[in-house]
Amino acid sequence: MASSTSPISWAGVAVAEDTQLTRAAPSERGDLEIAVRVVQKVARIAAGEVRGVASTGSGLDHLLGHQYPSADATVAGAHASIRVDVAVLWPYPLALIGAQVRDHVRARVNELVGLNVDAVDVTVSKVVLASQPETRRVQ
Repeated sequence: MASSTSPISWAGVAVAEDTQLTRAAPSERGDLEIAVRVVQKVARIAAGEVRGVASTGSGLDHLLGHQYPSADATVAGAHASIRVDVAVLWPYPLALIGAQVRDHVRARVNELVGLNVDAVDVTVSKVVLASQPETRRVQ
């Protein structure tokens, strides 16, 4: 049996068992505003977590808007609409990857940002050949 002062772990933070976690009254909490660019970045990262989605572009490509995955979001209150452009590795099925991206982005934005995602529009803008290791031939 643990004593009333032994630490327990709650969300990675050690707290004493006798410590009561209370929430302030709504009028005392203040406001929380999450920038649209944060929603876009969460959506972009979430799209990249889907197997079969390729991460492409860097440097100049990024400046010209040719980086994949990319995301755009519109936020109104607690609701968001998101547009995601992805590059898919060959030979993954495009419709299946698109559906998985849509579902995963919706879930991750809801989970991490706390917004209700009304729509996720996915565009497969590019198909990329998976890089294959070079084979050396004996001559």
